[in-house]
Amino acid sequence: MRTVLTLDGRLPEEVGRAALTGADRLLVREISARALRLGPVSEGSDLLIVEQTGRLRFLWNASDFPAGSHIVGSLVTDEPTRTELRRRYRERQAAEEADRAELHKYLMSRPRDEIQDDLERIGHTLLHMAPVQLYVGDKFFSNLGKTGNLPGKSMSRTAAGNIIAGLQATPVAEWPDEEAAFVALSAFLLSSGTQARLEEANGTHLTSAAVAAFMTERIRGYGGEPPDAGETSTVARLTSLAERCAALRQDHLRNGTVFYRLIHGANLNKTEHLLRPAAGYPDVPLPLRALLEREAGIATDTTTVEETAPAFEAFGEALHAAPAPRGFSSAYEALLTRFMTTLAEATASDVAMGRGPRSFAPLDPGSSGPDDPLALRTSDFFCCVAPSAAFTQSFGEDRATLVKTLSAYSARMRFNTWHYLPHTLGITDRVPGRDDWFFAPAMPDVTHHSDQHHTGHVTFSVRFAIRVPLGIDHAGRRLPGLYDLRLMRATGEPYTTEDLRAAVACGGVLAALHQAMSRHRPAVRDFGNEWFRAFYG
Repeated sequence: MRTVLTLDGRLPEEVGRAALTGADRLLVREISARALRLGPVSEGSDLLIVEQTGRLRFLWNASDFPAGSHIVGSLVTDEPTRTELRRRYRERQAAEEADRAELHKYLMSRPRDEIQDDLERIGHTLLHMAPVQLYVGDKFFSNLGKTGNLPGKSMSRTAAGNIIAGLQATPVAEWPDEEAAFVALSAFLLSSGTQARLEEANGTHLTSAAVAAFMTERIRGYGGEPPDAGETSTVARLTSLAERCAALRQDHLRNGTVFYRLIHGANLNKTEHLLRPAAGYPDVPLPLRALLEREAGIATDTTTVEETAPAFEAFGEALHAAPAPRGFSSAYEALLTRFMTTLAEATASDVAMGRGPRSFAPLDPGSSGPDDPLALRTSDFFCCVAPSAAFTQSFGEDRATLVKTLSAYSARMRFNTWHYLPHTLGITDRVPGRDDWFFAPAMPDVTHHSDQHHTGHVTFSVRFAIRVPLGIDHAGRRLPGLYDLRLMRATGEPYTTEDLRAAVACGGVLAALHQAMSRHRPAVRDFGNEWFRAFYG
């Protein structure tokens, strides 16, 4: 059972348990506590199964077996124990049904235009963010792949089967309780912080108690205490928790706190954490600090990343005027490659990479014609990808596959910059505009087992990864997520918090370099397929 809950060690057990209904969690706990065993299935018996989505679920009658599920076994125990467990199971099930009914009643009490606003916000968020998959009761809510029922990359706003579109056209009183609870709890989650809150609930079963516990944990993680519950209603409690949570998070942002997320690729669960203490220049690996001392005159014992800015401003002038080394179109592109190569080796990564724009003209306010940012293609962006020596050697004499792999990483990252650009530039509402865009990333993340879902990650074995989004100031505005820094391991050990701290520090240094170079509006011509073939082939 533990193997199923952890997807054979790919998830922490508590994350796997969070997907279960309260009744199923109770049963799993009792099976473990009483050391009960599972046996073969007989007709009409109870059944422990794994649903097609990967969630463990208990059926009291094997005839209810849903298509696409896998049998784990049947509970082996005496009849009095079975009767007791069944009674307690039904009681927990009834309590969660009552919770959903209460949330539905709350929605029915609100003006319809407020409900429509909530639906619009939820639908808009889902369309422009990474996939989600959530549970309410026996229902599954997701915008991932062919089985999705929410708006997203695989389903449009108006597609048949889109639950949000269906609810928008249906009186609230006629909504199923599960769908009403999904709407109410999603709205509370979004009110508690950023749009990423829905991603943080990925792979979990939503109830009022679960969402309250989630927000309470976040509040305490931010150094606060949850508001006194008193005799307030469930809805009042969730409202006050969401307000406290959002306010404390905003305070941390104003104080410069760096948040990061731990992502479990097996079920897309994402957990927010605070990076403490803050990353400093000593967290930059020594080989990279040595490179920057030689090239930019930045002393290896510099204390903070911010102190590097003046040196990079002066270095940017020299770098822009320097002749292009052999194999590169500019000294800037050559330095980016050395930066990534050094970092890949220093962090025991297979690959280090960083993306960005090839030209600054589309970033200028009011750009039009060929420089219209919404007319750009993915080839109008770059991603510098550098392998470690060990990764290169793993391909042996097969340089063609090495080149194909590096080019694929680069192509995917170029797409990401294109995908984030409307939000980065603040032009998502422009008419005519572009519907296909995602919110620009704002916080670093560490991913474990990302080769379980993402097609590109599966194909090219991106198992463990770190991403640090980077922004710069240009033409009087902040451009979040315009650049980034990524580290990747196809095998070996997951990245640690110390690895992340190093990546965040290196990302700050890279952002300082990009900021300094932005004055010179560098054109980046390398890092396309032909370049990878010529340089690494």
